[in-house]
Amino acid sequence: MGKAKARDRNAKRRDESDVQFRSRLARQRQNERDRNEPIVPKEAQAHGDYHTAFVTHAETNTKAHVVMNRGGCPVSRWKAAGRLSDTQVGAIDLCHHLWALAGLKTKMTANYGERIPGCGNSERFAINEIEARDDLHRIKGYVPAKYWDIYENVVRFDEPAGVAGSTLARNTRSGMDAAFVVVCFVADVIAMKEGL
Repeated sequence: MGKAKARDRNAKRRDESDVQFRSRLARQRQNERDRNEPIVPKEAQAHGDYHTAFVTHAETNTKAHVVMNRGGCPVSRWKAAGRLSDTQVGAIDLCHHLWALAGLKTKMTANYGERIPGCGNSERFAINEIEARDDLHRIKGYVPAKYWDIYENVVRFDEPAGVAGSTLARNTRSGMDAAFVVVCFVADVIAMKEGL
């Protein structure tokens, strides 16, 4: 009986053309191959620091099994290695939160159509955005502009530390160290001034 169902699933339907039939079979074969493959290929695992975890989607409250590359950006590597203190991580998370509220969060893909997150109250959404921008402007004034630019490039835009710190150093290794020191310094100043 199981074979009959499999044959029915792979048989051409009355309402589909030859192209639709071949496309459906190709999708089924691809889905079967995808289920058997690991989420992260072995070649990529050799170059990253991958860990499995469960994340909860905020809107639907559903859990998903994910594989995170903790070595993808400088801040992730520093967090995983324990080089950042709790207050520094809190300051970095505060800035990420404010950038997201202000609509300045880095996006992985383009926006296809207007989507306004929130509870449906556009006035509250606008007020939150204005307050977040004011907070960011205040926080940006805590440190010299050159330090803020390096901090923002590393924390917000995931720029490699050697590139971001190259304005303060002569070689890549010194640039990485300079970027780390600047990110820690700015995060400590934010934590101190904001009372984190």
